[in-house]
Amino acid sequence: MNPKNHQVPLNPQTQFIFSTSGSASSIEKHNSALRKLGLNLVYFTFPHAIDAEEYAQLLRSPISRGGAVTGRDGLKSNIIPFLDEVEPIAQKTLAVNTVVNENGKLCGYNTDAIGLKTALENELKSTSYSIKSAVIYGNGGVSGVAYHILKDLGLKVMLTGRNPEKVKAKKKDLGITDKDFLGSYDLVVDATPISSNPDFLNAKGFAEVLDNCKMLFSHNMPEKDEKPNYLKSYCQDNNIEFITGSAMYKAQLIRQYQLFIGDISEEKIIKNWNLRD
Repeated sequence: MNPKNHQVPLNPQTQFIFSTSGSASSIEKHNSALRKLGLNLVYFTFPHAIDAEEYAQLLRSPISRGGAVTGRDGLKSNIIPFLDEVEPIAQKTLAVNTVVNENGKLCGYNTDAIGLKTALENELKSTSYSIKSAVIYGNGGVSGVAYHILKDLGLKVMLTGRNPEKVKAKKKDLGITDKDFLGSYDLVVDATPISSNPDFLNAKGFAEVLDNCKMLFSHNMPEKDEKPNYLKSYCQDNNIEFITGSAMYKAQLIRQYQLFIGDISEEKIIKNWNLRD
């Protein structure tokens, strides 16, 4: 964090919300919102990797209100053994993206689940397409969440990605077999940062999953940092309905800060984090 650009007031009672990643614009946005609300909280990100046990120890300290856990080095799964409580959806998906420190007790949640469910449900209700099958591209924490959400929505689901061995292991964790469903897919859920790459069509197996798809969701949002979203442009050029990651981000962030802050309305979060559509 650049102290010249992101100075925040501290006192002996200040608590921190830690995060394992975050751009300069993201850091500024979170701290600006917390100041507007008059909360003695500071959002702080790490410039380096941190292992699960070390992160859990930090999150348990008195200065910590909790932390956001990103997909770096499998941290969403690796941190689970170091937590005191884990909500059912996080246990089922083997992915925690939010940890709350309740007086030294660490509670793990997966707010990506409600975010993705909200984004997909809204689009499926409004589309004129019949969406019955889906494929997830990627094998990280978001892919496990996506699998369970898509199944709950009544879709046939398959998983693939660039690394066959990691995909195989993820399928085993989720109980997916190649007999479940093979063929073309109505919906593609991209659980990778591939939309930031102008050569995304050259990624192993990605062009194939795009064949005949009608709708695509990508959780990656390069436009947040004023960078091009190549996958979004491709979908617009090829008449594929594109669901932006911001649809998921809004719902998951609301849930996340309700966990961190407690008694705060959805409307206050929308207003102070500038989440209006």
